[in-house]
Amino acid sequence: MQEVFTLKNGEELIIRQLHADDYETVMTFLSQMSQENIFTNQYPGQPKRDKEKSIQTYELPTNLFLAAFKGTGEVVGLISIMINKPGHPWTGRNASFGISMLKAYYGQGLGTYLMGKAEEWARAQGMHRIEGTVRSLNRRAINLYLKQGFEIDGVFREVALIDGQWHDEYHISKILK
Repeated sequence: MQEVFTLKNGEELIIRQLHADDYETVMTFLSQMSQENIFTNQYPGQPKRDKEKSIQTYELPTNLFLAAFKGTGEVVGLISIMINKPGHPWTGRNASFGISMLKAYYGQGLGTYLMGKAEEWARAQGMHRIEGTVRSLNRRAINLYLKQGFEIDGVFREVALIDGQWHDEYHISKILK
């Protein structure tokens, strides 16, 4: 799958699944994104992920990793969705997602587009439920999720200690009907 997505500002991005040769570009993106905000589990200076394990994760049929690429090949946004317990008779139809993008791409429609693609994939896999977590301070993301039909299931209290301050996270989910 490869598509062109036009942002609200007219810039065109290529949206496609990650491949093995995207590893370094993704690591650069994660490093940059971790320096731009506190709404991610990525953190500045964190060690690189294991290359072989990352590539294997990209390629599993129970996972989808979609990236938004500039024409220069840089990743500016990424969404992943993974079936939590593939094949489990009771909970094998639940998937977890994570989404991130560079600040310059906030408010351009990319998050809505990527969320739609993740949901489309989840439906095609026969998923019943999509879930994730979002830092309680991340009003932009919370509004996106609520607009997409997600609900807040609960609060994970004082999960992240950032700059000496404890922050909560919300557990969110959407039932696919």
